[in-house]
Amino acid sequence: MSPEPTFISRVATLRRSGTRKHPLAIGGSGTNFLAAICCAVALGASAQPAPPVAVSLGAYAQALQSPARIAVDTAGRAYVTDPQAGQVVVFDAFGRPIATHSGFARPLGIAVDVQGKIYLAEEGTGSVSVFSEQWNLLYKLGQGNGEFQLPNHIALDAGSAGNTVYVSDSKANTVRVYIGATLDHTIGSGGTSFGKFDFPSGVCASANNEVFVVDQGNDRVQVFGAAGNWVRAFYLGSTKVSGRSQGAFLDAAGRIFVADSFQGIVKVFNRTSGVLLTNVAAFGKLPGQLDSPAGLAIDNLNRMFVTSANTHRVELFGLDSFIHLTIEPAAVTIAAGTNLTLRALTGGAGSFTYQWLKDGNWLAGATNGTLTMPSVTLSHAGSYSVVVSGPAGTFRSSAASVVVVAPPRILSEPASVTVLRGSNGVFTVSAEGTALNYQWLFNGAGLAAATNDTLVLANVEPFQAGFYSVRISNALGSIGSASASLTVTVPPAIMDIASSGMDTNRLFHLTVNADLGFAYALDTSTNLFNWEPLLNFTNDVGLIEFIDADTTNYTNRFYRLRWIP
Repeated sequence: MSPEPTFISRVATLRRSGTRKHPLAIGGSGTNFLAAICCAVALGASAQPAPPVAVSLGAYAQALQSPARIAVDTAGRAYVTDPQAGQVVVFDAFGRPIATHSGFARPLGIAVDVQGKIYLAEEGTGSVSVFSEQWNLLYKLGQGNGEFQLPNHIALDAGSAGNTVYVSDSKANTVRVYIGATLDHTIGSGGTSFGKFDFPSGVCASANNEVFVVDQGNDRVQVFGAAGNWVRAFYLGSTKVSGRSQGAFLDAAGRIFVADSFQGIVKVFNRTSGVLLTNVAAFGKLPGQLDSPAGLAIDNLNRMFVTSANTHRVELFGLDSFIHLTIEPAAVTIAAGTNLTLRALTGGAGSFTYQWLKDGNWLAGATNGTLTMPSVTLSHAGSYSVVVSGPAGTFRSSAASVVVVAPPRILSEPASVTVLRGSNGVFTVSAEGTALNYQWLFNGAGLAAATNDTLVLANVEPFQAGFYSVRISNALGSIGSASASLTVTVPPAIMDIASSGMDTNRLFHLTVNADLGFAYALDTSTNLFNWEPLLNFTNDVGLIEFIDADTTNYTNRFYRLRWIP
């Protein structure tokens, strides 16, 4: 298919007016690899789409070193590749990091299909791996490792079902097209003429089976048919050459967005005519500004995600009519008594309506853009989402999981105990709170495996005497109990009635041999069942003789010696 002559004439004139510059490397590696994730959408009906209205919505920054590519799934989760860290960081629709997957060899391009499968390119292995939603490896494209010289960017077919996969192999100057895991055909080769590439970076596929390739070294976007036939092209620079065009995506309004990492902007073109409509953002390090933007993506809430490598964050922009979700506080787990606020920010022309849901059920009266829950209790825990209707349609947000945790509180302290050597010592604490963890301490040091609300010390020995306490914790913090003492009592080793006998005066004599320093009781009985105390004493002298002058009153008289702890 040949392009219209007037279109070629126009772009050729613009091409001559620019000044060519060699692409610059980003990040100091000397490897020209950056691109972005793009999505496949339907061609807009308007011949000349309006420039987008972009609103800065903040940034995702936590856990990122040098973000390169980004993809979003149907639940609004963002997947960000970080080649310097060798990892992929996943954020939920509210911008909270929920997972980090490490151990990759400079991960670059990434895409996610509607079934949740993840396509990940690794520069270090020259491969594209396909993972399940749980990050289990399913297969690799082609021959696996070594399939690509530089797998820079991944795009899926218009349905995003993974039936057709496009991979820009930048060093090989081709775009490789796969049906499932099998190579079907390649697009382009090295060169400057139409249909050839000089370091292809971004790639996107439209619903009408057109393939858009950002031809970085030639400073243009080339468009191909589904079979790889060249259709048309337009240049990215006019009086000011772009120099380092990166990733791109197509939107439903008939526009193509291209990251210009050299100028720190996102350029927006009419994807049919190539007319520049506007620029989004500006170069800089302030919020809403870009420094080396590379990766682009758009979600179903009309939010544009831009990786800004040299500011170590992902900037968000609302385009035209958009929905943006926030949660305060940002933590997944919050304390009982905390004020919780969920917000659905909207932008663009027209009115919006809201309906909040908890665990899939409508919340009565929750029809504003903000849902506020003061002093939350455990009953507020659950999964929250919002249905928003506006000019662009009706959207249901991904869920915000809210876990309400009661902080630990001690109801009763452990009590001091005195136990006999060889018996059990038991300490108990009573506490309330959510998901409590216990750690008992002996004289301030933690006891191994002592992690229950009750501490049982079996067969205690004197060396275990001391002070015991417990530290109780959960996700909100910890609290320590008061100390309770353990006293271990050791019984006497010798305790004996050494001799006994009646004298001539009919007085009964007993000689007691017992360890010094202990208290004892001498008891009497007439039947060996009912015992009565005769006397109590402490042995300070060794052998002790006792005389029972009352024996004449009994026919039978029995004696026993007893230790008093």
